[in-house]
Amino acid sequence: MGEVRLRGAGLTAVPAWVWDRPGLRCLDVGANALTEVSGRLVELTALAELYVDGNRLGALPPVASMPGLRVLDLSGNEDLAVLPEGLGALRRLRYLYAADLGLSSVPEEVGALADLVYLNVNDNGLTVLPPAVGALGSLRELRAMRNALTALPAEIGGLAGLRELHVEGNLLAGVPEAVGQLVELRVLNLRRNRLTAVPEAAGRLRSLRHLDLRANGVRTLPGWLGEMPALDKLDVRWNPLGAGSGEVIGALEGRGCVVYA
Repeated sequence: MGEVRLRGAGLTAVPAWVWDRPGLRCLDVGANALTEVSGRLVELTALAELYVDGNRLGALPPVASMPGLRVLDLSGNEDLAVLPEGLGALRRLRYLYAADLGLSSVPEEVGALADLVYLNVNDNGLTVLPPAVGALGSLRELRAMRNALTALPAEIGGLAGLRELHVEGNLLAGVPEAVGQLVELRVLNLRRNRLTAVPEAAGRLRSLRHLDLRANGVRTLPGWLGEMPALDKLDVRWNPLGAGSGEVIGALEGRGCVVYA
């Protein structure tokens, strides 16, 4: 049997028979009431997908024994304060869901996840992202919303293929100039931070389509914003914009960009 799906089954423990299936490719025990997962998890060396989201886990056994893992979903375990040991060995991992945990930091070993295309660390207690994030050359979408980030690492400029960056609901007063190196970026979500100006780095994002600046302290829209070639949606609601921003808004709307102001 290649997969076991016991999502939402009211489990308080993973059935013992699961560990007797060494060839298992997918294990889904999400949305249960698990407080622990047996150490025998390390015996499932063929796993490609592991879903333990929406439980009550405080820890997870080491995962280095599953080198073929492609999807790891840990989200919604509010007492899980650290990511599992051996994470850096998952060189084929593509999707890491680590939202709504008890994380205060992301380990540097995350930078070893060479195939990762999606990283979600929303709704944690993060104050920083590790510089190692910049080594994720395959990453296409980074979500770090509703944390306590005061800055982004300059190394973020190394994410040459990044398409979406979501850092809504943090404490950012600006973004590093290196953000301007994200030449493939389509979506930049800076909603509900502490910005007082549109980041200059955004002006170099020639592929940017959607810029969300809602609920910041931006007073003026720079002229270069009206010249961004790919921008088709700008949201600047709930900012103290002055009258001088009307010309920029008019220029964008004149070429078909949807502006919410």
